[in-house]
Amino acid sequence: MDEDLATIKAISNGDESALVVLTQRYREPIFRLAYRFVGNTTDARSLTEETFAKVFFNAARFKPRSSVKSWIFTIAANRCRDHLRREKRYRWMRSLSIGFSNDDEKQPDLDIADQSPNAAESAEGRERIQELQKAIQSLPEKLRFPFVFCALEDHTQDEAAVILNISRKSVESRVYRARRELQALLSRQSAA
Repeated sequence: MDEDLATIKAISNGDESALVVLTQRYREPIFRLAYRFVGNTTDARSLTEETFAKVFFNAARFKPRSSVKSWIFTIAANRCRDHLRREKRYRWMRSLSIGFSNDDEKQPDLDIADQSPNAAESAEGRERIQELQKAIQSLPEKLRFPFVFCALEDHTQDEAAVILNISRKSVESRVYRARRELQALLSRQSAA
């Protein structure tokens, strides 16, 4: 029995404290998924909030065909996809405005060098993580979600199949293809 079912029923009856319980339970995994999907903290926080707002307003429509957890992750994945589509559509507008910024508004560079003995190793590690994050962002949407959800967030392929409404074998194939693409991309970057 799904332990979150009673919580969803309480939310559908307007119980905001039930939403707090559900939010506390799933906020961190939803945020991590959103962050890995969109690549920045601000958007990930916003998408996490949007996800739980959608849960609150649509709780009465929940049909227990799958678990509440799967339903919440489906909402989060859809919010992330919508966000990426909007970003893609309006990216050219932002690129036009970049050339017209006011130099007085630039923020000072406050990055202070690390003086610890392992500073070079630490900086190299951060750089590799950033390269990996950038590579994940370059994956096609249909490969990115299964990879992030299953390989990085340790959810099962069965859960991903329910969320994406595809077969488990398709999820397995997409995760495999994502790994191959990432490996190829990262090996090209290290060779350059």
